[in-house]
Formats: sequence, structure tokens, C-alpha cells
Amino acid sequence: MRKRAVENGLEVTCVAGTSAVILSMDMSEEDTVGLLGFSIEREDINEREKYFLKGFKYFEETAGNAVKSQLFSTYEHPVQSFMWEDFTVKAGNEYIYNVIPVYGKPKFLEHRTGCKIKIKIPDENTLKHSVYFNRGVAGSLAYARKFGNIRPWADGVTEEESQKALDWLGKGLDTALLKFIEKAADASYSLRAAFYEFEYLPVLEAFKNAYEDRNVDVKIIYDSRGEEKANNQAINEAGIPRKILIPRQAESNKGFIAHNKFIILLKDEKPVEVWTGSTNITAKGIFGQCNVGHIIRDEDTAEKYFQYWEYLKQDPINNILDKQTQLIQNDITFNNLQNGITVLFSPRETNTILKTYAEYMDNFESLVCGMFPFSFSKHMKEIITKDTDKLKYIIIDKKDKNTTLVSNDHDNIIIYGTYLKDGLYDWLEETHSGLLLNSKPSHVGTNFIHNKVVLIDPLGEVPIVITGSANFSDNSILNNDENTIIIKGNKDLADLYFTEFVRIFNHYYARSKALEMSGKVSGKDNPLHLKTDYLAWVKSFYNKNALKYKRKKMFVDLICS
Repeated sequence: MRKRAVENGLEVTCVAGTSAVILSMDMSEEDTVGLLGFSIEREDINEREKYFLKGFKYFEETAGNAVKSQLFSTYEHPVQSFMWEDFTVKAGNEYIYNVIPVYGKPKFLEHRTGCKIKIKIPDENTLKHSVYFNRGVAGSLAYARKFGNIRPWADGVTEEESQKALDWLGKGLDTALLKFIEKAADASYSLRAAFYEFEYLPVLEAFKNAYEDRNVDVKIIYDSRGEEKANNQAINEAGIPRKILIPRQAESNKGFIAHNKFIILLKDEKPVEVWTGSTNITAKGIFGQCNVGHIIRDEDTAEKYFQYWEYLKQDPINNILDKQTQLIQNDITFNNLQNGITVLFSPRETNTILKTYAEYMDNFESLVCGMFPFSFSKHMKEIITKDTDKLKYIIIDKKDKNTTLVSNDHDNIIIYGTYLKDGLYDWLEETHSGLLLNSKPSHVGTNFIHNKVVLIDPLGEVPIVITGSANFSDNSILNNDENTIIIKGNKDLADLYFTEFVRIFNHYYARSKALEMSGKVSGKDNPLHLKTDYLAWVKSFYNKNALKYKRKKMFVDLICS
């Protein structure tokens, strides 16, 4: 959803997903003289609430004795940026944002007449695509403030405390997954699933209930290679009948894994919907590391997944399956990707699709966004680090010898997952998903980013969203069981992915910069302090070579309804 309003010399552009809103502001440069920032008032029409949004930054002169993790009203401590994000909206609700320019001095603020923009958040349940990102920031100031960094199943944590923490961490992903299974209401439905890690008991029990209580025809393929022990332990604990389970165990190499995470819903034996994405069926996958669940209500797509599932149930070796997957969907090229949904399954006979992804990234118009849990294709790395005058925002789970990317391009922002272990400035101490939710050692696997997402020109007229279970690596394409969906030309879907990407990117970017600055600035240079000189924060938004200017211009150039 994209909208724009122009009023009182101020232009506000809004991009909304189903749980996040981005506001971008623009005004003539001469009107910025003396500008201290923007106060942002939000009215929720559905719930009849109106108040000024809050932020972390504040004027030292008027904050009083600020305490750690305190939030400050933007009425008194305005936003010193031309972009603001609201990640507290609700699907289906209607909001009015009043963006108010603030001038004067911290102790004598002048609020001028602003610009109002009205937006209705899309209802995720009425769309062809429904997308659910979990909070993805288990290591966060908000979690520390709300829940004191509790481990949800630790001794002494009450069931109510645990559920509140899980509800916050899951952000609806867990509920959507369980509801998808519950759609299979009676014997006229069937469920076909394929999973890598299959351990989170409420999901296992949901499948069991569908089979035993509602007479649903259920069949589940699960990894019986690398995750055999953990999966079987959970299966036994849940008491799922073995006759509805199919272990995926044929292998050409012990390193090959059955890495899918999808469910197909069939009605009267006809595939109608698919749940897919990056989310493993574990507590850490659902509530901890950043993940996405993506529902596709499209019979053609569901049919392709079902055909793939039918191949998988035979437990084929790779040199059979890699030919079958290409019977479902041949490789795309840079020139033949059609608008709509394209589905690719692995293993494949060649890794040429990775070069195609790199070509799309090399030919973008204004913006590329990427989320990578592990090391990825050298072709994509070359494009990411290439010097251009356009924007590339990249998030990688951890920095190591295989993921460290070096670029001299100041338009190219590459960040890595991190957390404030000891707190910093006015932030509290944080934790991460490995410490909160993992039964394995906390250093095993990914603790921050597990999404496999690339967005090509998400704010353009023909955006491309690439998402699924497959990491962007040779092994993932050539050897593992995987699925990837590519959606071209769907602006509403791109907006949804983009707003969530911005949420996650900003979270880790702030921490990366804070840690980078740690020990290099004195107390008077606290990055949470607002500036009293307008040039100290405004100037870069009007420098045509600056990243902030280019980011603002993307929204100015956006074609809105």
C-alpha cells in the first residue's frame, strides 16, 4: 500500500505492509532552516486512540534524569530524520498520521502546521499472499524492557509470563502456522508437508489432532539425515502415528539435507494453498531467529508443490530428483521471468539460477535488499560489493571468513547480526535467540537472521521478491531438498516484505553502529542525544551524493495511488 499527501509545504509518502508503516518526509531546503525535527501524532480510527509516537532519542536539555530504555514523546523530542517507521500497527485498522515540523529551541519548541496522511492497513487474511514475520529481534531492548530477558521455559517462569513472551516474539507467526493446519477442518481436506527440523510440539500436536480428531488425511516427510535424532525424539513425545510419517533418508552424501519447510492444503484431493518460507519447526525458528512464513492461495502454485511432494515421498537419490524438479519448473533466465509466481525446487542439475539472481541484482534501478543466514553465491557477492551510485542494504547473520564482504561504496550498507551484551549508552543489556530458546549450545546455527530473502527494486513498479527455504549457495541449489518462490510485479507484496526488511535492518544497523562507536565518543556525544543545530542532522538529506538523500529520493520518486 503506497500513499502520498502534500500539505503546508510538507510532502509525506507512506508505504504500508500488514504490520508496519514507513513514513518519508520531504520539504524545500529553505524550509529546513532551524528545523529541529518532526513530531508524529497517530490516530487509530478503529480503536479511537490518538497520541504522539515515542522514540529513543532526546534533547539532553529537557529530558531530565533519563533512565535506561526510556522512551520519549516525539512532541517534545522530535524525530531528526526524514524517515520514520511505525511497527505497532494492526492489520485491517485505519490510521491518520499527522507529521508536524518543529522549530525553535529544545526549551521553546515551535510546532507548525503539519501534513496529515490517512492509511488503511491491508487485511492479511483477504490477500492472495499472507506473510508473517516473527519479531526476529529476540536480542532487543524491547524484550529486555518488557520481559527482563527471561528464558520462556526457565525454572520459575510462570505459564502466563512464558506465553506473553512467546506472543511478543512470535508476532503472529506461530498463530498463523497453527491456523493454517486447522484449516483442514474435516475428512474432505488433506495435508502434505515436508520439514527439516520438526521439533516444536504444538505444531506436531496440531498435525496429530487433524489426523486423529478431524479425520484429515495427513502425510509428513521429515529429515532423517542430519536431524534424525532430534526429530524422532519430538515425534515420539508428541505421539504422532508413524504411519503418517515418511523419513527422508536416501542420500548421495551425508552433507545433503531435506531442508524444506512447507505444507500443502488440499480440498477434495485438489491442492489449493501452500505454507512456505524459512521457518523451521523449532522454538528457535518460530520465536527466535528472524524468519518468515508465507501463505500462497493459488491453485497452480499449490499443484506444483504437490507434484514436488509426490516426488519426495519416494525418497529418491539426488541424481533422480534433480531431473524431476526441472520437470516441474525449468530454470529461469534474466529475460524470461514472467509477472506473477515462479516456483523453483532443489536439488537441480546446475546452479545457473544463482547467476540469474546475480543478474537481477546487477540490473536494478534504485534499491536491492538482501537477508542471508550463511555464506552465499560468489556471483551475488561480486554484485553486492560492486561500486554503483544506487543503494544496496544487506543483512548477514554473522561475520566470519566466508561472509565478510568488503566494499568501498558508501551507498552499500552491509551489516551483521549482533546484540548489546553489556548494554551501551542508555540501552539495557540484551540477549539473543540462542541463549533464550535453544536446547543446543547457543553458538550453534544462526542466532539472528535465518531469512533467505532478496528484494529487487521493492519500491519500483515491477518489484521482484525472492524468498523460501533455499539459501543462496551451490550446496542449497545442487544438493539439498529446497523450495524458492519468486514473485514479480506484485507491489503490495513487495511493500509488505520491504517494511519488514526495514524493521529488521534498522534494528541491527543501530546496534552495529553503536558498537562501532563504543569507546570512541565521550558522554557528550551520546548518539541518543538530539542535535540542537539543524545543519548537524539536515544537511546530508539534501546532499545529492549522500546515502540519506538517495534514500529520501526513492520515496519522492515513488508512484503512489
